[in-house]
Amino acid sequence: MPTISRRSILAVTTIVLSVLACPPAGAQEFPSKQMRLIVPFAAGGAADIIGRTIADKLGALYGKTVIVENMAGAGSNIGINATVKAEPDGHTLVLGSIAVAVNPFLYKQMPFDPAKDLAPLTLALETPNIVIVPATSNVQTLADLIAKAKAAPLNYASAGIGSSLHLAAELFKQQAKVDLAHVAYRGSNPALTDLIAGRMDVMFDNASTALPQIEARTVRAIAVTTKARLATLPDVPTVAEAGVSGYEMGNWWAFFTSAKVPSPITARLSADLRKILIDPDVQRKMAQVSGRIIASSADDLAAHLTAETSKWKRVVESASIGAN
Repeated sequence: MPTISRRSILAVTTIVLSVLACPPAGAQEFPSKQMRLIVPFAAGGAADIIGRTIADKLGALYGKTVIVENMAGAGSNIGINATVKAEPDGHTLVLGSIAVAVNPFLYKQMPFDPAKDLAPLTLALETPNIVIVPATSNVQTLADLIAKAKAAPLNYASAGIGSSLHLAAELFKQQAKVDLAHVAYRGSNPALTDLIAGRMDVMFDNASTALPQIEARTVRAIAVTTKARLATLPDVPTVAEAGVSGYEMGNWWAFFTSAKVPSPITARLSADLRKILIDPDVQRKMAQVSGRIIASSADDLAAHLTAETSKWKRVVESASIGAN
């Protein structure tokens, strides 16, 4: 039987100890460098407020700069794809929206598969849309709008094909069984301008842009699209309360990273983002966009995305909506 020398035993021991001293992949120090949060929409609006608020808090928590990059285009696909293609070390996050669930049915060619290429971190918050009509309109209630639309087709404005404004109206059309003709604009502001001027009949606008006009009395709010009423508009009913039973549509916002990021890092990001979201200062800032904080687990976000994907697949295919 061969004899193992003392030197060999020492060498083996040194190797074993060095291996044990090395942390497994994904468990090394994180973050180790500057981070970036991609907001896949143009600067300004609810997405920017959400993204910059969270980036500031995340940077303070980690002691690292978190750069916000506005990367608009293709209904947020460009920014999300940049996250999927980034180095999978957890230093690149993206603020996703309802578009994550909708785009696979809008675009014939998707550069990524949301279910396979994205790691869910947290369902952050929900923001409502508000059904508004021009201040000069004789429509006072949602029932008035439905009756008028059944008598003759009306025009509705949106911020573009596949936007939350477009989807909210199409869901309403299908559930209320009314005919509304879609007029797509390049963003919410030009659509709102034409609504105020009376060139459009109705709009399902984001609360962040609708509320200032409601307060200025240039438009009239007749319903909100979410399950609950808005604290800022306590007398305005939900669409479901106003007669379209079962209607519910909130534009949700969630954080994702690449699915290739090691699970210890995604678990930490998920926990830290949830901690930030329940910070009272963050909640005050989210109130600026009428946001309802959710701060879900990663598993809950995954389940939510599955449910939303199924829901919007039906709506998009029924309405024959296509972005390309």
